[in-house]
Amino acid sequence: MFCEVCKKKIYVRKHIFNLFLKQTHHICEYCFKKYPLLIKRSIIPIDGGEILWTSLIQTKDSISPLAHMSFYKPFYVEYINHYKNRLIMIETSINDEKMDLYENLKLGDMYLLTLYDIIEKKESYYEI
Repeated sequence: MFCEVCKKKIYVRKHIFNLFLKQTHHICEYCFKKYPLLIKRSIIPIDGGEILWTSLIQTKDSISPLAHMSFYKPFYVEYINHYKNRLIMIETSINDEKMDLYENLKLGDMYLLTLYDIIEKKESYYEI
């Protein structure tokens, strides 16, 4: 398997306990240290409800979304256990236009999960 960020081969040590387990991460250790998971959670009030927004990585670089897709699982479990009455939206990246669209749709309470956030004006408008 190759890293989706640097395209180098990922070597996994096999032993008796992980011999038949499938490797799910598509990122090497070096790139994971370079682009770590910095989980950020915000609550954004919108017309007709609120958006609980969870962003996993804050970066301006263009990275393949497949590299970090395997880190969604704990957030799926959290959604099912605590927020299943909300609408779930999963995006690779979010920008100002998409955030304005979600506000104008008036879908009620939403759980928004994004890999990368590239919103410029979030400090003054979306932080609570």
